[in-house]
Parts: sequence; C-alpha cells; structure tokens
Amino acid sequence: MKRMLLVVGVAGSLALSACGSSPAAKKAALKQYVASLGSAPTLQVTLSGSFTGAGSTKAQKVLKVLTFGMNFSSSTGSAISQSANNVNWEVTANVSGTPFLDIRDVDNNLYFNLDTTQLSKIPGVKISAGELSAIQLLIGGRWFELPKTLLNSVVPKKDASGVNSAENQMTEAKVVDAITNLIVTTPSTSTANGYSETGTILSFANALYAALPSFSHTVPTAGNAKGTYTLSVSVSGSNATGASISVTAPNAKNGTATGTLTATFAHASTNVSVPSAVTVITKTLLSQFGLGAKP
Repeated sequence: MKRMLLVVGVAGSLALSACGSSPAAKKAALKQYVASLGSAPTLQVTLSGSFTGAGSTKAQKVLKVLTFGMNFSSSTGSAISQSANNVNWEVTANVSGTPFLDIRDVDNNLYFNLDTTQLSKIPGVKISAGELSAIQLLIGGRWFELPKTLLNSVVPKKDASGVNSAENQMTEAKVVDAITNLIVTTPSTSTANGYSETGTILSFANALYAALPSFSHTVPTAGNAKGTYTLSVSVSGSNATGASISVTAPNAKNGTATGTLTATFAHASTNVSVPSAVTVITKTLLSQFGLGAKP
C-alpha cells in the first residue's frame, strides 16, 4: 500500500508547486505533498479513466462505466504516516457506482466479495448469463476471509521475502526519484483551480529507462516513444483534491488517441473494517478448488 501512496503522490506532485517555481522549490513541495497524503488517519482515492480519438470507441464504452476506489485507514487512529504496518486498505472495482469486486485487508487478513450480477452491465462482456448465474450462486454476493496464517502457508516463502528486498526497495526509490526529477524540471502553468504541465513521452521514457537496470543498455528514440503526456492537478487551498495524467500518442493507422487516468483525493472519516457474515476459507476448502493447499 505504501507503493500505491507513492504513485498517487508523484502523479499529483504539482499540487503545491507554484507556476514558475525553481526545481528545488518544486521538489520540496512534492515531498510536502507526498507527506500530506498520510497526514490523516484515513485516505480515499477514486480512479476513473477515459479513452478518446482514433480507435477508442470500444474501450471508451467500458471505461465510461468503470471506476476504482482505494481506501486506507489507520487501525491505531494515528496518522497513516505514523502507523507503520497498522494500515488497513480496501480496493473496489465498480460498474456505474456499484461494486462488483471488493477486496479488503484488515489486520493482514484478506477479505473479498464478488457480485457477478454487475458484470453483465459492462459493455462487451464475454461471459454468458448462464455462467454468471452459476458463479453468483456458488460464491457471489458473499464475503470470504483468507486468514493471514493460511495466506502465509499458501504464498511461497521465497516470493514473500522478495517483496520487500533491499534490491526492490532501491529500484523503487530510483524510479520515484527519476519521475520526481522529470516533473520538477518540466515547466508548469496555472489553471483555473490548480496546475498543469506537458512533456514528451521520449523524456519520460529516458528518465524511466535510466532508473531501471533491465533497460540500462536501451536508449529510447523519438521513433519508438512518440507522443506527449500532461499532468494536471486541482487544489483547494494547500491541499490537492484531484490529479490526472493524459497520454496522447499515435493509435491506428491514421490518427492519434488520448488515454486519461483521473484520481480524486479525500480524507473522510471512513474506516476499513471487517465485513459482517464472513465465510472463513480453510486449507480443506482451498484443496477442493485445486489451489494447491494441502489439508
């Protein structure tokens, strides 16, 4: 979840960067903004997307009805930044505002709920009504719990230990620094309720490739990194209320398309808690589904 907060923070870094500020001032503002995301006991992020231009019709029909939500809450009541590993989180995938998938992590126990009746409302869904009904009858509309003890026994230790390895953390820090430096050195302009800046995909690719060891011998060119990106943010006082990133690039034979990801931020008093009427998953149940856990 810390990685999610870092990504959201970098995307909205312009929030406290005044138009025309020096790179040093913008970088300091970025750090302040990232810190502000965890300054309260709760944080809500809503994500939505759009796709316009050449070849975008089918994708836009799907994106128009889909939104995603991320909720974070400290189980200690302290600010998220001061709660270390005591932060519960929730991710929802929604069709026209109604969740079809809800995943929660509360005290490292995993909970999930799937409502397949909402999937039929997604344009172009390939699952038949009969299949959706069968899935709904079996597991739909019910909360399941995957206890942390069982989760630890299912996930191989080598995979679990590698998640927070020093090498991964170092790579992550390099990527964040590279994107941060690109943002703070790109001129920004004022908008009606915030700030915005535009750069080339080539500049973004060069910054990212330089930070990743696997790309160390690859040099992006204008031929394979075409297009531009725009980062924008809306603010209220000294706080960001939303951010977006748009990418415009060639799509199809004779046209361009623009894909946009938009996020809104809030700090409502909403805690992520254990749902009611939960079915606890056991090793025996997992083995019956052929998931490799031995009873």
